Amino acid sequence: MKTACLLLLAAGAAHAAPAATVKVNQLGFAPAAHKLALAPAGAADGFEVVDAASGKTALRAALGAPAVWEPSKETVRLADFSSLTRPGRYRIRIAGLPLSDSFAIGPAPNRELNAAALKAYYFNRAGTALGAGHAGVYARAAGHPDDKVLVHSSAASAARPEGTLIASSKGWYDAGDYNKYIVNSGISSYTLLAAFEHFPAYFGRQRLNIPESANALPDILDESLWNLEWMLSMQDPNDGGVYHKLTNKRFEGMVMPEQASGEPRYVVKKSTAAALDFAATMATASRVFKPYGRQLPGLSSRMLDAAERAWRWAEANPAQYFVNPPDVATGEYGDKNVDDERAWAAAELYISSGKDSYYTALKPASVDATVPTWSDVRSLAWMSLAHHRARLTPIADQALIAARIDSLAAVLAEQWKGSPYRISMADAQFVWGSNAVVLNQSMMLLQGYRMNRKRAYLDAAQSGLDYVLGRNATGHSFVTGFGARPPLHPHHRPSQADTVEAPVPGFLAGGPQPRQQDKADCPVPYPSALAGLSYLDHVCSYASNEVAINWNAPLVYVTAAIDELTKAEPMEKPDDMLALIARQEQTLQFDSFDNRTALALGLTLVELARADRLPVTIDITRDGQVLFHHALDGAANDQANWIRRKSNLVKLTGHSSFYTHTEVKSQGGDIDAIPTLDPIDYAAHGGAFPLTVKGVGMVGTITVSGLPGADDHALVVRALASHLKRDVAL
Repeated sequence: MKTACLLLLAAGAAHAAPAATVKVNQLGFAPAAHKLALAPAGAADGFEVVDAASGKTALRAALGAPAVWEPSKETVRLADFSSLTRPGRYRIRIAGLPLSDSFAIGPAPNRELNAAALKAYYFNRAGTALGAGHAGVYARAAGHPDDKVLVHSSAASAARPEGTLIASSKGWYDAGDYNKYIVNSGISSYTLLAAFEHFPAYFGRQRLNIPESANALPDILDESLWNLEWMLSMQDPNDGGVYHKLTNKRFEGMVMPEQASGEPRYVVKKSTAAALDFAATMATASRVFKPYGRQLPGLSSRMLDAAERAWRWAEANPAQYFVNPPDVATGEYGDKNVDDERAWAAAELYISSGKDSYYTALKPASVDATVPTWSDVRSLAWMSLAHHRARLTPIADQALIAARIDSLAAVLAEQWKGSPYRISMADAQFVWGSNAVVLNQSMMLLQGYRMNRKRAYLDAAQSGLDYVLGRNATGHSFVTGFGARPPLHPHHRPSQADTVEAPVPGFLAGGPQPRQQDKADCPVPYPSALAGLSYLDHVCSYASNEVAINWNAPLVYVTAAIDELTKAEPMEKPDDMLALIARQEQTLQFDSFDNRTALALGLTLVELARADRLPVTIDITRDGQVLFHHALDGAANDQANWIRRKSNLVKLTGHSSFYTHTEVKSQGGDIDAIPTLDPIDYAAHGGAFPLTVKGVGMVGTITVSGLPGADDHALVVRALASHLKRDVAL
C-alpha cells in the first residue's frame, strides 16, 4: 500500500500552485471557444499570449477591471483571449508574474479527457478482473463477484425471506468505496445515456480499449450496459420493487477489491426513491438500446417492462423512504422528498412509451428546473423532454418545456456574467462534490444552448469546464492524470492500494467545500477554511478528494458537448459560409439521376457512415418516391420525422437545409421559429441537400439525420463528392 500521507507531506508544497499565479484551463480550447484566464490584481494592466516554445507574442490585450471573488477572497482580473484562434500551444505572460501553465488551441481539445473520464467507469467495474491488455498498469484481479448476495432483514418478503441468496453481479463501485447504490447509479447511467443520445457521432467514433470494444455497440453503451445489467438484478421479480443498495455492513479498508474482507454482502431495503430512479433510467435505456435489437434481442422491451413495473410499485408505495438499518453503516443516499424522482420517471416513461398518462402524472406545471444532483433530479425530466420535443404527443406543453430549460440557463448565465471568476457558483453551492455542481450547471447551460443557440450559454458552460481544469482558486486541475497539477492522492481505494504511483486517470475529485467533515481524520490540515480554497489532495479527504460515478458523469457529458457544439460554430463569416454552401450546391449536380444512381449513392453514404460508426438514417427521394432508405446501427427511431421536415425545407427553398440554417442565424433569427414556417413540417437543420440535374433543376432530395446539423450536411457533401468524383470544399 502507498504511504500517501508521507508523500503529501514531502511533495504537497511543491505540488500546490503559487498564490500569485495566472489561472487557466490547463488542457486547452477549440479555436472558436470563449477563452478566459484569471490574474491576481495589481500585477499589470495588460497581458500577452505567447507561443509556449518560442515565446513569440501571439496576442496582446488589456486585463479586465479588478473584482473580489468571495469564495476565496481574491481580487482578480480577467484576461479574455477569445480572439486568438490559431492552433498551437501557448502560455499567458503578465509582467511580474510567472508564466501561466501551457495550454493548447486546436480541434476537439477534450477528446482524450472525455475518453479517460468514460474509461474511469471501466476501472471501477465490480465483479471482474481488469486485464493488462485493457487496463495496462492498473490491471487487477476480480473482486466482489456478488453472485451470492444475502437478502437483508430490511429487504425481506414472503417470496424472499431474510437470508435468501440472490445473484446481483456486475455494476460499478459507487465512489472511493466498494458498494453499489441504485439512487446514484440512476443519475450516473442516465447522464451517460443522454450524452450518447445527444452526441451519437462523437461517441460512435470513440474507442476506449475495453473488452467489448470490438462489438457492434459504441463503447459508451457497452460500459453503461455493465451497470444497467446490475441495476436490473436489483429489481425483485415478485413485486417490481427495487432494493436501495448492495453493500457490506461496514466500509471495507483501503485494500484492492480482491483483498477485501470477504464479509457477507447484502441487498438492503426497497425504497420509493430507488424504484423511481430505476424506472427513469430503464425507460431511458429502453429507447437508447432499441436500435440494437439484433445484437441484444429483447433487451429494450425488457427494460421498458422493468421500468413500468418499478413505477407501479412506487405508486403503491409512495413513501418508503430509506434510512440505514441499525446494523448497516455504509452510504445512505436517503431522500424524503421523491416528487422530483416521480416527475423524472414519469417524463422518461412518457417519452419511451408514448403513453399520455405518464405526462399527466408528471404534473409539469408544478415541476421547476434546478441544477441536477442525485437528490434532485427534476431537471433531468426537462432535459429529456427538450431533446425529444419534436416527437412528443400533442399533450406536451412545448412552450413550458422550452421555458423551463431557458429560464434555468438564463439564471446560470447571469450568475456567470456577474462572477469575478466567471463561474455560476456562489458560496452556498460549495457543497460535497462541488466540482460536480459546476459541471451539472454547465450541462444545463448546454441544454439552453442546444435549444436556442444563445452564445452566452455556451460560453458559461465552457467556463465551468475551465474551472475544474485549473481556472480555480486552488490552481489544481481536478481530474486525475490531466493538467499541470492534477490530484495525486484521491480518496479511491484502488488508486491508494495498488502499487502504481499515479492514481487511476480520468476521475474527477469532489472539490473544495468548507465543512471539512474529515479534518479530524486527516494527518495534515486543510490550507484554508474559505469555500473556494478548502481542498486537500490527500487520501484521507473523502470530503474534498473522493471520486464518485455521479461526479464523473457530467464530466463525460460536458467535455463531449463542448467539443461538438464549439466545433459546430462556423469558423467562417456567415456570408463566406453561405457562399461555400452555394458552391457545393452548384458543383454537386448530376447529368442524370435514376433508381440505379440512387442505390449507388446511398451505398456510398452507408460505407462512409459505417467507416466512422455513425448512427445515422439516410433517405434519397426523387419526385416524391423514396428510392433509398437505410438506418445504420444505433440510429434513433425518430429520424424519419427529421428527414421529412428537413427535406420539406429543401423542396420549399431549393437550397440545402444547412444553407437556410446559416442564413437565418446570420440574420439573428431563431432556426426553430422561422416566420411563416410551421416547425411541425419544416426543420432548418443541416442534412438535407437538393438533387439537381443539369438543365432540368431539382428532382429530389438526399437527407442524412442523426448527427449535429453541420455534420449531417458534411457527410452528405462527402458522399456526393465521392460519387460524382468532384473536388469540393467542405
